[in-house]
Amino acid sequence: MLRHASRRATSLARAARAWKNMLASPAHARAHGGHAHAHGGEDGASSCCDGDVDREPRFTRTHEVVTRTHTHGEASMFAVGIAGRGFDLMGDCRRVEPVAQSGAMAKRGETLVKAHWDGFSRSASDELYHATWANASGVREVKMPFDGRVVRFNVEALKNPYMNVRGPDTWLVEIAAASDSSNTLLDEDAYEAMCDQEEVDEMDAANASYP
Repeated sequence: MLRHASRRATSLARAARAWKNMLASPAHARAHGGHAHAHGGEDGASSCCDGDVDREPRFTRTHEVVTRTHTHGEASMFAVGIAGRGFDLMGDCRRVEPVAQSGAMAKRGETLVKAHWDGFSRSASDELYHATWANASGVREVKMPFDGRVVRFNVEALKNPYMNVRGPDTWLVEIAAASDSSNTLLDEDAYEAMCDQEEVDEMDAANASYP
């Protein structure tokens, strides 16, 4: 346990150091007119300072999608949202509730945002095997994909989630971390394979529930 805690503390310290170094870099200051904060690009997330950025989305096992938006060597910004299957498992987003604080360090797995939703869910079929539907509501938590710092939240998503939280292209929170942090996440093929297996397991469980 002590060694595990030590590794986690080291990871957090590394993320904080990378973030500090990125803000202090001359290239970052020149790109942002001397200001040490992130500016929005055309897509609302931070614009990129380094030219060659891997923007391929990565995924977590808890259905977050993570896209690199901005990088300076050892430090990068990442936009975090809800992945496709995460949206499949929820209804219309009605409220986005920030849980973490902007500027705070956060550990992998900590909740950043709660997306409150409502919709309909399919319940057990009746005696004639007709599918029935029921009102449903819930909360989907968006978690920190790896150790790092919370930068900011998507203001448009906070203002009008029903209109602006529409799919996996919607980012909810921007974070800063060491550039290689995303190497621990799933690529698109691995994520799709995981989702396929989840659906098979759900079908097996549903079939087993019939008399």
